[in-house]
Amino acid sequence: MRLCRLELLFSSEQNHRLAPFLGSTIRGAFGNILKELHCTKEHGKCSICEIRNRCIYTYIFESGWYFAAGEKIQSGVPQPYVLEPQVILNRETGRSQFKLGMVLFGNSIQHLSAILACLQIVGLKGLGKYRTPFILEEIKDNFSGQILWKKGMDQLISSPRVKTWQDYQEQALQLGTVNRCQIHIVTPLRVKTEGHLSNELKFSTIFKAVVRRASLLNKYYGNGKKEDVTELINLSSQIPSGTLNLHWQEMERYSRRQDQRMLLGGLVGIMECEGELTPFLPWLLLGQDIHIGKNTTFGLGGYELKVL
Repeated sequence: MRLCRLELLFSSEQNHRLAPFLGSTIRGAFGNILKELHCTKEHGKCSICEIRNRCIYTYIFESGWYFAAGEKIQSGVPQPYVLEPQVILNRETGRSQFKLGMVLFGNSIQHLSAILACLQIVGLKGLGKYRTPFILEEIKDNFSGQILWKKGMDQLISSPRVKTWQDYQEQALQLGTVNRCQIHIVTPLRVKTEGHLSNELKFSTIFKAVVRRASLLNKYYGNGKKEDVTELINLSSQIPSGTLNLHWQEMERYSRRQDQRMLLGGLVGIMECEGELTPFLPWLLLGQDIHIGKNTTFGLGGYELKVL
Protein backbone atom coordinates (compact mmCIF):
# COMPACT_ATOMS: atom_id res chain seq x y z
CA MET A 1 0.00 0.00 0.00
CA ARG A 2 1.21 3.47 -0.89
CA LEU A 3 0.69 6.50 1.31
CA CYS A 4 1.72 10.15 1.38
CA ARG A 5 1.62 12.73 4.15
CA LEU A 6 1.04 16.45 3.62
CA GLU A 7 0.67 19.53 5.82
CA LEU A 8 -1.59 22.41 4.75
CA LEU A 9 -1.23 25.84 6.37
CA PHE A 10 -4.39 27.99 6.55
CA SER A 11 -4.55 31.54 7.87
CA SER A 12 -7.15 34.25 8.44
CA GLU A 13 -6.91 38.02 8.61
CA GLN A 14 -9.20 37.83 11.64
CA ASN A 15 -8.41 36.49 15.07
CA HIS A 16 -11.21 34.20 16.20
CA ARG A 17 -10.80 31.31 18.56
CA LEU A 18 -11.23 27.92 16.95
CA ALA A 19 -12.22 24.72 18.68
CA PRO A 20 -9.14 22.82 19.92
CA PHE A 21 -10.01 19.84 17.74
CA LEU A 22 -11.41 20.51 14.28
CA GLY A 23 -11.17 17.04 12.78
CA SER A 24 -14.88 16.22 12.72
CA THR A 25 -15.88 19.72 11.53
CA ILE A 26 -13.42 19.76 8.64
CA ARG A 27 -14.25 16.21 7.62
CA GLY A 28 -17.97 17.00 7.44
CA ALA A 29 -17.44 20.17 5.42
CA PHE A 30 -14.97 18.37 3.15
CA GLY A 31 -17.51 15.64 2.41
CA ASN A 32 -20.22 18.18 1.59
CA ILE A 33 -18.03 20.10 -0.85
CA LEU A 34 -16.71 16.90 -2.44
CA LYS A 35 -20.26 15.74 -3.09
CA GLU A 36 -21.37 19.11 -4.47
CA LEU A 37 -18.49 19.12 -6.96
CA HIS A 38 -18.44 15.49 -8.06
CA CYS A 39 -21.84 13.86 -7.54
CA THR A 40 -23.66 13.89 -10.90
CA LYS A 41 -26.96 12.37 -9.78
CA GLU A 42 -29.91 14.52 -8.70
CA HIS A 43 -31.06 11.96 -6.13
CA GLY A 44 -27.62 12.05 -4.47
CA LYS A 45 -28.00 8.54 -3.03
CA CYS A 46 -24.94 6.32 -3.28
CA SER A 47 -27.02 3.27 -2.35
CA ILE A 48 -28.95 3.34 -5.64
CA CYS A 49 -26.32 4.97 -7.88
CA GLU A 50 -25.24 2.88 -10.88
CA ILE A 51 -21.84 4.62 -11.14
CA ARG A 52 -20.92 4.51 -7.45
CA ASN A 53 -18.02 2.13 -8.23
CA ARG A 54 -16.48 4.74 -10.52
CA CYS A 55 -17.11 7.87 -8.46
CA ILE A 56 -14.45 9.97 -6.73
CA TYR A 57 -16.93 10.96 -4.01
CA THR A 58 -17.83 7.41 -3.01
CA TYR A 59 -14.20 6.28 -3.25
CA ILE A 60 -13.04 8.95 -0.82
CA PHE A 61 -16.03 9.64 1.42
CA GLU A 62 -18.58 6.81 1.07
CA SER A 63 -16.02 4.05 0.65
CA GLY A 64 -18.37 1.34 1.91
CA TRP A 65 -20.64 2.00 -1.06
CA TYR A 66 -17.74 2.22 -3.52
CA PHE A 67 -16.69 -1.34 -2.68
CA ALA A 68 -20.23 -2.69 -2.30
CA ALA A 69 -21.08 -5.47 -4.73
CA GLY A 70 -24.86 -5.37 -4.29
CA GLU A 71 -27.58 -3.45 -2.53
CA LYS A 72 -25.92 -3.74 0.88
CA ILE A 73 -23.07 -1.45 1.93
CA GLN A 74 -19.69 -3.15 2.40
CA SER A 75 -19.08 -2.92 6.14
CA GLY A 76 -15.71 -2.28 7.74
CA VAL A 77 -14.22 -0.31 4.84
CA PRO A 78 -11.91 2.47 6.10
CA GLN A 79 -11.84 5.77 4.25
CA PRO A 80 -8.60 6.42 2.34
CA TYR A 81 -7.46 9.47 4.29
CA VAL A 82 -6.74 10.87 7.76
CA LEU A 83 -7.09 14.52 8.80
CA GLU A 84 -4.78 15.92 11.50
CA PRO A 85 -5.78 19.49 12.41
CA GLN A 86 -3.60 21.59 14.71
CA VAL A 87 -4.83 25.03 15.83
CA ILE A 88 -2.06 27.63 16.20
CA LEU A 89 -1.85 31.39 16.73
CA ASN A 90 0.71 33.67 15.10
CA ARG A 91 1.70 35.84 18.07
CA GLU A 92 3.54 38.34 15.87
CA THR A 93 0.55 39.22 13.72
CA GLY A 94 -2.30 38.04 15.95
CA ARG A 95 -3.76 36.16 12.98
CA SER A 96 -5.60 32.89 13.47
CA GLN A 97 -3.94 29.96 11.75
CA PHE A 98 -4.22 26.22 11.69
CA LYS A 99 -2.23 23.41 10.16
CA LEU A 100 -4.05 20.51 8.61
CA GLY A 101 -2.07 17.32 8.31
CA MET A 102 -3.45 14.93 5.75
CA VAL A 103 -2.53 11.31 5.05
CA LEU A 104 -3.73 9.73 1.80
CA PHE A 105 -3.80 6.01 1.00
CA GLY A 106 -3.73 4.11 -2.28
CA ASN A 107 -5.40 5.63 -5.33
CA SER A 108 -6.69 8.59 -3.32
CA ILE A 109 -3.22 10.05 -4.01
CA GLN A 110 -4.19 10.25 -7.68
CA HIS A 111 -7.12 12.48 -6.67
CA LEU A 112 -4.88 14.91 -4.78
CA SER A 113 -5.74 17.95 -6.93
CA ALA A 114 -9.48 17.44 -6.40
CA ILE A 115 -9.01 16.89 -2.66
CA LEU A 116 -6.93 20.06 -2.28
CA ALA A 117 -9.48 22.08 -4.26
CA CYS A 118 -12.22 20.92 -1.86
CA LEU A 119 -10.17 21.81 1.21
CA GLN A 120 -9.47 25.28 -0.19
CA ILE A 121 -13.22 25.84 -0.50
CA VAL A 122 -13.78 24.48 3.02
CA GLY A 123 -11.42 27.16 4.35
CA LEU A 124 -12.97 29.98 2.32
CA LYS A 125 -16.51 29.09 3.42
CA GLY A 126 -15.44 29.61 7.00
CA LEU A 127 -14.78 27.65 10.17
CA GLY A 128 -15.68 28.02 13.81
CA LYS A 129 -18.61 29.69 15.51
CA TYR A 130 -18.34 32.86 13.39
CA ARG A 131 -17.59 31.08 10.11
CA THR A 132 -14.23 32.79 9.85
CA PRO A 133 -12.79 32.38 6.34
CA PHE A 134 -9.33 30.82 6.07
CA ILE A 135 -7.02 31.00 3.07
CA LEU A 136 -4.71 28.14 2.10
CA GLU A 137 -1.18 29.58 2.26
CA GLU A 138 1.10 26.62 1.51
CA ILE A 139 1.33 22.85 1.18
CA LYS A 140 4.28 20.91 2.55
CA ASP A 141 5.33 17.31 1.94
CA ASN A 142 5.98 15.94 5.43
CA PHE A 143 8.02 12.98 4.19
CA SER A 144 10.51 15.04 2.15
CA GLY A 145 10.19 18.40 3.94
CA GLN A 146 9.69 20.10 0.56
CA ILE A 147 7.20 22.92 0.02
CA LEU A 148 4.99 21.71 -2.83
CA TRP A 149 2.81 24.79 -3.26
CA LYS A 150 2.45 28.39 -2.11
CA LYS A 151 -0.44 30.80 -2.50
CA GLY A 152 -0.44 32.23 -6.01
CA MET A 153 0.94 29.13 -7.74
CA ASP A 154 -1.12 27.48 -10.46
CA GLN A 155 -0.14 23.92 -9.56
CA LEU A 156 2.03 21.78 -7.30
CA ILE A 157 5.78 22.03 -7.85
CA SER A 158 6.06 18.23 -7.76
CA SER A 159 4.21 15.15 -6.60
CA PRO A 160 4.49 14.22 -2.91
CA ARG A 161 6.87 11.52 -1.78
CA VAL A 162 5.12 8.18 -1.37
CA LYS A 163 5.99 5.53 1.20
CA THR A 164 5.38 1.78 1.03
CA TRP A 165 5.75 -1.10 3.49
CA GLN A 166 9.34 -1.54 2.30
CA ASP A 167 10.20 2.00 3.45
CA TYR A 168 9.06 1.22 7.00
CA GLN A 169 11.07 -2.00 6.99
CA GLU A 170 14.19 -0.11 5.88
CA GLN A 171 13.58 2.60 8.48
CA ALA A 172 13.35 -0.08 11.17
CA LEU A 173 16.64 -1.62 10.03
CA GLN A 174 18.36 1.75 10.38
CA LEU A 175 17.26 1.92 14.03
CA GLY A 176 19.03 -1.34 14.76
CA THR A 177 18.29 -3.36 17.89
CA VAL A 178 15.71 -1.70 20.13
CA ASN A 179 14.89 -2.85 23.66
CA ARG A 180 13.07 0.21 25.02
CA CYS A 181 10.59 2.66 23.56
CA GLN A 182 7.81 5.04 24.45
CA ILE A 183 4.52 5.37 22.60
CA HIS A 184 3.12 8.88 23.08
CA ILE A 185 -0.62 8.82 22.39
CA VAL A 186 -1.34 12.39 21.33
CA THR A 187 -4.98 12.22 20.18
CA PRO A 188 -7.67 10.14 21.92
CA LEU A 189 -7.28 6.43 21.26
CA ARG A 190 -10.51 4.47 21.07
CA VAL A 191 -9.94 0.71 21.01
CA LYS A 192 -12.41 -1.97 21.96
CA THR A 193 -11.76 -5.01 24.14
CA GLU A 194 -14.47 -7.67 24.20
CA GLY A 195 -16.88 -5.24 22.56
CA HIS A 196 -16.33 -2.33 24.95
CA LEU A 197 -14.11 0.76 24.75
CA SER A 198 -11.00 0.00 26.75
CA ASN A 199 -9.68 2.29 29.50
CA GLU A 200 -6.49 0.24 29.90
CA LEU A 201 -3.62 -0.34 27.50
CA LYS A 202 -1.06 -3.05 26.92
CA PHE A 203 1.61 -3.31 24.25
CA SER A 204 -0.31 -6.14 22.60
CA THR A 205 -3.39 -3.89 22.34
CA ILE A 206 -1.41 -1.26 20.41
CA PHE A 207 0.29 -3.79 18.16
CA LYS A 208 -2.93 -5.63 17.27
CA ALA A 209 -4.63 -2.31 16.50
CA VAL A 210 -1.83 -1.37 14.08
CA VAL A 211 -1.98 -4.76 12.33
CA ARG A 212 -5.78 -4.62 12.07
CA ARG A 213 -5.81 -1.11 10.63
CA ALA A 214 -2.92 -1.75 8.22
CA SER A 215 -4.51 -4.99 6.98
CA LEU A 216 -7.82 -3.28 6.22
CA LEU A 217 -6.16 -0.38 4.41
CA ASN A 218 -4.05 -2.77 2.36
CA LYS A 219 -7.09 -4.91 1.54
CA TYR A 220 -8.99 -2.02 -0.02
CA TYR A 221 -6.28 0.43 -1.09
CA GLY A 222 -3.18 -1.74 -1.51
CA ASN A 223 -2.30 -5.05 -3.12
CA GLY A 224 -4.47 -7.03 -0.72
CA LYS A 225 -1.58 -9.26 0.34
CA LYS A 226 -1.84 -10.50 3.91
CA GLU A 227 1.24 -10.54 6.13
CA ASP A 228 1.51 -13.55 8.44
CA VAL A 229 1.95 -11.94 11.85
CA THR A 230 0.60 -14.75 14.00
CA GLU A 231 3.93 -15.26 15.73
CA LEU A 232 4.39 -11.53 16.36
CA ILE A 233 0.89 -11.23 17.80
CA ASN A 234 1.68 -14.05 20.23
CA LEU A 235 5.00 -12.44 21.14
CA SER A 236 3.37 -9.03 21.68
CA SER A 237 1.55 -10.32 24.76
CA GLN A 238 4.94 -11.04 26.35
CA ILE A 239 6.29 -7.49 26.02
CA PRO A 240 6.25 -5.74 29.43
CA SER A 241 4.69 -2.30 29.34
CA GLY A 242 3.58 0.40 31.71
CA THR A 243 1.86 3.75 31.36
CA LEU A 244 2.66 7.32 32.39
CA ASN A 245 -0.12 9.87 32.85
CA LEU A 246 -2.55 7.70 30.93
CA HIS A 247 -6.00 9.20 31.19
CA TRP A 248 -9.32 9.46 29.41
CA GLN A 249 -9.82 12.66 27.41
CA GLU A 250 -13.42 13.38 26.50
CA MET A 251 -14.30 15.09 23.23
CA GLU A 252 -17.54 16.03 21.55
CA ARG A 253 -18.64 16.23 17.92
CA TYR A 254 -21.86 17.12 16.20
CA SER A 255 -23.22 14.50 13.83
CA ARG A 256 -25.21 16.14 11.07
CA ARG A 257 -26.45 12.76 9.88
CA GLN A 258 -27.83 11.84 13.31
CA ASP A 259 -28.61 15.46 14.27
CA GLN A 260 -27.08 15.15 17.73
CA ARG A 261 -23.90 15.72 19.67
CA MET A 262 -21.77 12.65 20.27
CA LEU A 263 -18.94 11.91 22.70
CA LEU A 264 -15.61 10.86 21.22
CA GLY A 265 -13.43 10.27 24.24
CA GLY A 266 -10.33 8.12 24.29
CA LEU A 267 -7.04 7.45 26.02
CA VAL A 268 -4.07 9.82 25.86
CA GLY A 269 -0.74 9.54 27.63
CA ILE A 270 2.51 7.60 27.37
CA MET A 271 3.18 3.88 27.22
CA GLU A 272 6.67 2.60 28.07
CA CYS A 273 7.74 -0.76 26.67
CA GLU A 274 10.76 -2.99 27.26
CA GLY A 275 11.89 -6.23 25.66
CA GLU A 276 12.86 -7.47 22.22
CA LEU A 277 11.07 -4.76 20.27
CA THR A 278 13.05 -4.92 17.02
CA PRO A 279 10.63 -7.23 15.12
CA PHE A 280 7.73 -4.90 15.92
CA LEU A 281 9.40 -1.70 14.72
CA PRO A 282 8.16 -1.60 11.09
CA TRP A 283 4.57 -1.92 12.33
CA LEU A 284 4.99 0.68 15.07
CA LEU A 285 6.55 3.11 12.58
CA LEU A 286 3.69 2.55 10.14
CA GLY A 287 1.12 3.03 12.91
CA GLN A 288 2.30 6.60 13.44
CA ASP A 289 1.15 7.52 9.94
CA ILE A 290 -2.05 5.52 9.62
CA HIS A 291 -3.44 6.11 13.17
CA ILE A 292 -5.19 3.32 15.06
CA GLY A 293 -8.50 2.55 16.76
CA LYS A 294 -11.85 4.13 15.95
CA ASN A 295 -12.55 7.47 14.23
CA THR A 296 -9.08 7.71 12.72
CA THR A 297 -10.41 9.79 9.81
CA PHE A 298 -11.05 12.64 12.27
CA GLY A 299 -7.43 12.42 13.47
CA LEU A 300 -8.03 10.24 16.54
CA GLY A 301 -5.67 7.44 17.52
CA GLY A 302 -2.52 9.33 16.60
CA TYR A 303 0.72 8.46 18.38
CA GLU A 304 4.45 9.15 18.21
CA LEU A 305 7.08 6.44 18.66
CA LYS A 306 10.21 7.37 20.62
CA VAL A 307 13.06 4.87 20.71
CA LEU A 308 15.07 4.99 23.97
